[in-house]
Amino acid sequence: MKTSSISSQTIQNAMRLTISDAQKQMVDLQKEVTTGEYADVGTQLGAQTSSAVDLTRDSLRLQSLSDANSIADTRLSASQAALDQILSAAQTLQSTYVSIGNNTDNATLTTAQQTATNALNTFTSAANTSANGEYLFSGINTDVKPMADYNAVDSDGNVSSAKQAFDDAFQSYFGMSVNDSATSSITSDQMKDFLENTLEPMFTTDTSGWTDNWSSASDTTVSSRISKTEVVQTSSTANSNGFRYMGLASVIGEEMLSMNLSTDTRSTMVNKAIDYTGKAITGIQNEQTQLGLSQQRIKDANDSLSSQKDIIETQLTSLTGVDAYEASTKLNNLQSLIETSYTLTARLQKLSLVDYLS
Repeated sequence: MKTSSISSQTIQNAMRLTISDAQKQMVDLQKEVTTGEYADVGTQLGAQTSSAVDLTRDSLRLQSLSDANSIADTRLSASQAALDQILSAAQTLQSTYVSIGNNTDNATLTTAQQTATNALNTFTSAANTSANGEYLFSGINTDVKPMADYNAVDSDGNVSSAKQAFDDAFQSYFGMSVNDSATSSITSDQMKDFLENTLEPMFTTDTSGWTDNWSSASDTTVSSRISKTEVVQTSSTANSNGFRYMGLASVIGEEMLSMNLSTDTRSTMVNKAIDYTGKAITGIQNEQTQLGLSQQRIKDANDSLSSQKDIIETQLTSLTGVDAYEASTKLNNLQSLIETSYTLTARLQKLSLVDYLS
C-alpha cells in the first residue's frame, strides 16, 4: 500500500493555482459586467460565431451610414442658413428697387445704391460660406472658394475681373464710362438692349464671363449615399440661376443707380432690375426647396437605419449578451474565494514544525 505525502508546500501551490485561475475568471467577468457581452465570444458561441460577426458587421455599416448622414445634414443646414441670408438680401434689394419708381432725388438714389452694395457684399459672403473645411456652394470643388469679390482691389490698385468686365462692356456698348455726364443721352431702348443682350448674358451664360470672372464653382453638386439604395443631392452651386441673377441685380444697382440718366431710361433700368431680382429670389427658393427635400429624405433614411440597427442589435444581444446580474454575482463569489485563498495561504506560510517539537 502506497501513501502520498501531504505537505504545506503542496497546499500552498494548490492555493496559488486557485488564485491564478480565479483572477483570470475575474478579468473576463469584469469585462462581461461592463460590456454586457461574453468576454470570449468565439469560445462561448462556437459554430454560431460567424452569425455574430455578420451581425456586428451589418450594425457597423448602418452606423457608418448614420454618421455620414449627420455630416451631410450639417452641410445642408449650413447651406440653408446661407441661402436665407442671400434670399433676405435679394428681397430687400427688390423692395428698394420697387420703392424708387420714378424718383429722381439724389439722396434716395444714393441710399438705394448703398443698399445694392450691401446686398452684393452679403451675397458674396454667404456664397463663400464653409462648413467642416468645405465650401458649401462650390459644387464638387469643395476646396475652392466659389465666389469672387466684385469690389476687391489688389495691391496695385487693379479692380476685380468681374468689375473690369462690366466697365469694358459698358464702355464698348455706349462709348463712355458710367461716370460720364453724357450718360444722360442714353435712351430707354438703348438701356433695355444693353441689359438684355449685353449685360445679362455675362451672368447667365458661361461663355460670356460668369465662370471666368465670378464663379469658381463646379456645375456638379455633391451627392451623398444616405442608405443602401438612396443617393441624394447634398449641396448647391454658385452657378445656379438664383446666384447668377442675384449678382446681376446687385451690380445694376451698385454701378448704375447713380448715373445721370433720364427718368424714362432709369425707369427702364429699374424695372429690369426688379425682374432680375425676382428671378434671383425664385432661383434661391428653388435651391432651398431642393435641399429641403434632401434633408427630409435624410431624416427618413435615419429613421429607417435606426430601426434596422435596433433589430440587428437585438439579435446580436440574444447571441452574445450575458446576464449582468449573474455575472456580477459570480464576480463577487470569485472575490470572496480569492480573499479566502490569500488568508489560508498566509496561515500556511506561518506553519512551522518547530512549533510542534518544542
